[in-house]
Amino acid sequence: MSGGPSGNEGFGPPERSQAGHPVLALRAALNRYEEARSARAMDVAFATAAAAVADLRGERASVPPDVSELRILFEQLPDYERLVEIAVSETERSVQAAGARLWAWFGLSTEPPRWNEGERARARLLVACACAPLDSQVAVWLGPRLLKLAADRWAGLLVGELRRADEELWRRVLGERYESVWRRFAPRGRWRSRELADLMAGDDDVADAMQRRLARWLAEGGDPERLPDQVEAAFVHTRTPDRLA
Repeated sequence: MSGGPSGNEGFGPPERSQAGHPVLALRAALNRYEEARSARAMDVAFATAAAAVADLRGERASVPPDVSELRILFEQLPDYERLVEIAVSETERSVQAAGARLWAWFGLSTEPPRWNEGERARARLLVACACAPLDSQVAVWLGPRLLKLAADRWAGLLVGELRRADEELWRRVLGERYESVWRRFAPRGRWRSRELADLMAGDDDVADAMQRRLARWLAEGGDPERLPDQVEAAFVHTRTPDRLA
């Protein structure tokens, strides 16, 4: 998640001159992030947001807020909402880039998907709750959960496209692996071996395996170098249990 909370250097405190003014510290931290666009600057912004929100909530600072209270907090502390929007927008750009890479790798002419309204709303809620109160493990769970928000839906859309594709797509995307995968897993007819496109179009089990593999790929950050392995593993699933593929 480029530019989002990384946890690489931990959450830093606000500068001493602003430590007694959480709201000012948060504004300064956000300004520094927008200048530097570094993971460290975002970590500091999360820490200062947590301090400002805790100061505002008083005795309730250790209790996670509900949606209604978050709306009130956004009204009372606009820079808290600003932090949430920045973090969500950074993640959204990263997720869309992964989707675009995936569509381009398969050579599809359709428009790559984007977060829908519900996915973006859930992203806002996740980010807001990550620092109200600040969760010391946020770097462990926030990024993966944000990336996973649309992974299943996007993988389903892609599989729908792939089930309509012809064999040329599989020759192109599998490259030098194609011959081996075709020989091992293409469906056999009485007179000839058919094609991987036939297997993808006609076998729901293969389509489901492909969707699971691609959803996992998206949720784990969308590394292009791992795509051929995931595609081949989905075909392997027709002969090998998923836990062994």
